[in-house]
Amino acid sequence: MALENMMETIALDITEATKTLFETMILMDLKYDEASLVDDTQIKTDVIGMVSFVGKYHGVIAVFLSQRLALKIASNMLMAELTQFTTEVKDAIGEVSNMIAGNVKTKLTARHGEIQLTIPIVIAGEGLSITAVNNSPIVNDASLSCFSKDPWLMTPFVSGNEKFNIGLLLKESNK
Repeated sequence: MALENMMETIALDITEATKTLFETMILMDLKYDEASLVDDTQIKTDVIGMVSFVGKYHGVIAVFLSQRLALKIASNMLMAELTQFTTEVKDAIGEVSNMIAGNVKTKLTARHGEIQLTIPIVIAGEGLSITAVNNSPIVNDASLSCFSKDPWLMTPFVSGNEKFNIGLLLKESNK
């Protein structure tokens, strides 16, 4: 299967996993649009929850969202009003990332063989950046920036008035 077709299939898996998660555990309305390649070298956001995977294919599934939406998601998951960005909020966003990636892993494993996931990583802050080799970071005063030399397949979502994206980077592993 061509890598581009695989990415489209995985984007549909991501959409389904996210929709189910929001309906059953987060209890928030969710709208979404079709995934598209985002060839920007910089993605600006407040919070990133990411899980890497390895196997026949390797890559990253990442949730890009505002701090305000992260607080709302964590509050709904924990059934408590959270107003400060604490370890509990980071843990909740890590768990959201992990549940989406875990659902996708199950489908990828069935189609393409065993896939292993890393533990989720959550990065939050202002004026931070993540840079892939050979890219020049531009530190932004108001948001986190995630750089990649490859385009992200980005699926846009909206919950309430808050927009967020789930991105996918995918490569075939060396044989």
